[in-house]
Amino acid sequence: MKRRIFLGLAPIFVLILAMGAYAILLFTKLGTRVDVILRENFRSVLAGQQMKEAAERMDSALFFSLVGEEDRSRRLYAQNLPIFKEGLRTELGNITLPGEDALAGRIRRLHEEYTAEADAFWKIGDLNKRREIYFGRMLPMFTEIKDSAQEVIHVNQENMQKADRDARELSARSARYMAFASIIGIAVAIFFATRMQKSILDPIQALTAVSKELGEGRLDQVVPVASRDELGQLADAFNKMAARLRAYRQATGDQISQARQMTEITFSAFPDPIIALSPDGVINFTNPAANALFPRLGSAARLPGPVQEQISSVLQGGPDYLPTSFEKTVILRADDKEIFLLPRVIGVRDDTGALFVAAVILQDVTRLRLLDEVKGNLVSTVSHELKTPLTSVRMGLHLLLEERIGPLNPKQTELLLAAREESERLLRMINDLLDLARLESGHLNLDVEGTPAGDLVRAAAQDLETLAETRGARLVARIGSQLPKVRVDSRQIAHVFSNLVSNAVKHSPRGEEIALEAALHDGRVRFSVIDHGKGVPRHLQPQIFDRFFRVPGEESTGAGLGLAIAREIVTAHGGNIGVQSDGRSGSEFYFELPPEPDARDA
Repeated sequence: MKRRIFLGLAPIFVLILAMGAYAILLFTKLGTRVDVILRENFRSVLAGQQMKEAAERMDSALFFSLVGEEDRSRRLYAQNLPIFKEGLRTELGNITLPGEDALAGRIRRLHEEYTAEADAFWKIGDLNKRREIYFGRMLPMFTEIKDSAQEVIHVNQENMQKADRDARELSARSARYMAFASIIGIAVAIFFATRMQKSILDPIQALTAVSKELGEGRLDQVVPVASRDELGQLADAFNKMAARLRAYRQATGDQISQARQMTEITFSAFPDPIIALSPDGVINFTNPAANALFPRLGSAARLPGPVQEQISSVLQGGPDYLPTSFEKTVILRADDKEIFLLPRVIGVRDDTGALFVAAVILQDVTRLRLLDEVKGNLVSTVSHELKTPLTSVRMGLHLLLEERIGPLNPKQTELLLAAREESERLLRMINDLLDLARLESGHLNLDVEGTPAGDLVRAAAQDLETLAETRGARLVARIGSQLPKVRVDSRQIAHVFSNLVSNAVKHSPRGEEIALEAALHDGRVRFSVIDHGKGVPRHLQPQIFDRFFRVPGEESTGAGLGLAIAREIVTAHGGNIGVQSDGRSGSEFYFELPPEPDARDA
């Protein structure tokens, strides 16, 4: 390949080299001609002109003496005589043309005779005698000197014109030669360039065409190897690569086929419906459970509206939809029965994070929901039934402690006080169970009104200050500026604050500060309770708001219902509740509520 490129470019290099050498030779010749003209002929022309002008002024000086201008004439003659001699000396030293030597010699002889006559002329005082000498001998001699000087000028000018014509002819001839050489060189260069282009581009074009075929999946292409140069080696390497790709595709195809079969078998074994959708929302896979579900719903491969919304969110780059509570179930009617499906939408992404499929799992939780409802109803019924005898027990304990029946000894009083405390705790637990059952059943009647967010925080801080002080904690309120109003049932929200602050007080060291804050967060009002306790481990945070949940290892006298009740109240207000903690020190329990439209609280 290197040799081919060199041979293709060599004619151009040779042409440039030859034209450069010829141009240097031409410029040298032209420079020599110009140098000769300037150094020889032009100097002689200047010398002749100098002698001619000096002779004319010398003649004028002699003539001035004839009209009585003696001083002026002598001064003018004396000034121009050296100028004439200088011109004559230059001419005698620059004789280069045939006949120029004779002309210079004649001028020198005439000049000598002229100066001799001039010396005699200045010595004669008689004006008539001077006229006789001037007009008789010196004027003809001056005329001959001037004509000879003009002849010198003429001879050198003719030679200069001849040199100019020669230079022009040389330039024109050189231009013709260079134009001819350029045409020949360009033709040769085009010929070799065409051959080189064909020898290089043909294999590249063949390689490009085969590459496009390979890119479209046709791996049975072969690039013809027409030479053993670099292009031939490239074609050979390309053919080897294509062969390896064919082998790899065969092996990979078998693996993919096996993996697909295993995937289909695995999904077919799942009892829950599974649907896979492409990024454009088209269903491209359903397992047998899904195929059996769609006819029961009276629709052919059509997902319920709420599920479709979550699918669209995931396909548009949103997070996976993985609900854990029965509130997110979708109620459908199949075979004249209600079924409860808990949908999960998972985006399957490649190594670059690009989503290529969305998997939808519809878990049938009908039985589990019914069991949960039965459990809730049972808890509600049992709690309600326990409340009546518990009231009688509390009244009996109250009467005994008042000693209306008879006096009590200290030990009896101590036991009765302990029994009353436990009965009160049991009553609170039963009330919490009843409240939770009422909240989960949706029977909670909220008396909502627009309330400034700052007023809610200030009221909660005032109501719960005593609770914090009894545990040795300090409760402070921090309220952001320009908070909007929120539509809430103040009594129910106060119950949420009480639960959160009570938990914070229980788990904070004595003397620590507990902050009750309100601020704007992503367009919603966030109410936070911040403590400096041990924190909530990260793996337990998703369960912290579940019913009857207590952090393992923590001493607690509650039933684990406070946070669950707080969550139900906040959810009933259209808000959300959560916790932030690094699991080592301090926690922030918060809930967020939507602002009332067009309402602001300074």
